[in-house]
Amino acid sequence: MKAVFVADAHLKGLDDPNQRLLCAFLEGLNDIDILFIVGDLFEFWTGYNKVLYRQFSPVIEKLIKLKNRGTRIIYVEGNHDFSIGPFFKARMGADVYPDSAVIFMDGNKIYLSHGDIIDRRTRYVLWRWFLRSPLFRLINSIVPSSYGWKVAMMLSKRSRRYMERGVILERLLREYARNKIKEGFDIIVMAHSHLACISKEAVDGRDGLYANPGDWAGNHNYLVYEDGKFRVEKFNE
Repeated sequence: MKAVFVADAHLKGLDDPNQRLLCAFLEGLNDIDILFIVGDLFEFWTGYNKVLYRQFSPVIEKLIKLKNRGTRIIYVEGNHDFSIGPFFKARMGADVYPDSAVIFMDGNKIYLSHGDIIDRRTRYVLWRWFLRSPLFRLINSIVPSSYGWKVAMMLSKRSRRYMERGVILERLLREYARNKIKEGFDIIVMAHSHLACISKEAVDGRDGLYANPGDWAGNHNYLVYEDGKFRVEKFNE
């Protein structure tokens, strides 16, 4: 079994050089069984419209090509990409999970989440709920797609403080992972902090592993699982 985990690309559209690099990376994945997208592949994606498809068509086509080569795609939504299920399931047969997923691989019970669910601040919890609510979907269906795209890009510039909070988030993610190991999980994979990490954890006599693919946006990092082991790699074109 060979799998690749990628997260936090925060692609910003056709003019983003990170999209071209990610396309080159996906084109070279010829021998993997599963591609895990661990949230925030896009800086903004909700539902489906022609503007989103046009802005991200290069990477969408590469994902479809990868699926046609026999790779299974598992997508866990993040805090910048949500309500993507219908489109990604229909176009590439992806398994899409809104919050978290439980996957069994090589006999291991794996917990998979983007990681933003660790943020229990009332303001964030309410904002996250609103973005996934029927009311927001209604608003999104009424507002012209081009205008919605501009607003989303504007709002995203105001929410980029996570880089300053990376170390704090990583500590919270690891604590969350240890609790999951207590619950019986063997491997926990989360992202969100933008810090790549592979850490063996022993909790109450149980051995587990926490892994974070880091970020594609700034470092082009990703995780590889092969022959029962994880490793962090960096893409160099």
